[in-house]
Amino acid sequence: MVSGDRARSPAPGGAKAASVSADNLVLRTWLHNRGENTRRAYERDARELLAHAGKPLTEIVLADLQAWYDSMGDASDATRRRKLSAAKSLLAYAAGTGVLTHNAGAAFRLERGRDTLNERILTREQVLAMIEAEMEPRKRALLDVLYRMGLRISEACALRWRDVTRRQQGGVASVFGKGNKTRAVQVPAKLYKQLVALRVDSGPDAPVVPGHDGRPLSHDAAHRIVKRAARRAGLSGAVSAHWLRHAHASHALDNNAPVHVVQATLGHASLATTTRYSHVREGDGSANYLD
Repeated sequence: MVSGDRARSPAPGGAKAASVSADNLVLRTWLHNRGENTRRAYERDARELLAHAGKPLTEIVLADLQAWYDSMGDASDATRRRKLSAAKSLLAYAAGTGVLTHNAGAAFRLERGRDTLNERILTREQVLAMIEAEMEPRKRALLDVLYRMGLRISEACALRWRDVTRRQQGGVASVFGKGNKTRAVQVPAKLYKQLVALRVDSGPDAPVVPGHDGRPLSHDAAHRIVKRAARRAGLSGAVSAHWLRHAHASHALDNNAPVHVVQATLGHASLATTTRYSHVREGDGSANYLD
């Protein structure tokens, strides 16, 4: 005869399914109301951790996190830090909501990495070489939007004509970006005319930078446009759309744009993020101001 306790014990397969379902619920609530790109990247990183550990979230310990981090040996320092940041965020959330009895990520410490931002900033000549070598107006417009407006690739692809207001000199775009925040970004007069010339659909939901079929440009298509432009200009294969955003910030500050203006344009939450783009100009340095 089977005892009552044994009869009520879940089958091994049922226990596994229950833990998977519980993990999915935690992930869903953790990612709720985050931006699409953040949600997709965070979920990918979290599931990578769980797969590497081979256990449900409630059983993750510091050693699992360390082993997963060590397994990323071939990844760049920035990638490893981004993945770890996502995992630590998830573990902190789960502990804070009572799903976990302890936060395994709290004890994981990383030394501050070397700032390599300067390696990803193009000169103005390099940016112009990318733009001017692009003969297809639609693709050239994308490069101009990324550089002259300092938009993220997701923001450029999502921009609709309902978001753009005509001004005496160019226009102003209402950009919905990272952190679900909306900011106003100037559209220079020359760029505004360039974008109007591309417009076929007069509807408010028409994309400002359309794809080849007139529909919104996909992230992958935009990525390929930037990569090909960089290759034509003889630049590194590592160049991405975000490098044009970096260039916007760096070049604007070089031309004495107020830091708070650049911060507002790019949508940086912290002024410290924007000031990272300030760098020593050739022939200049604090030594020149000493007696």
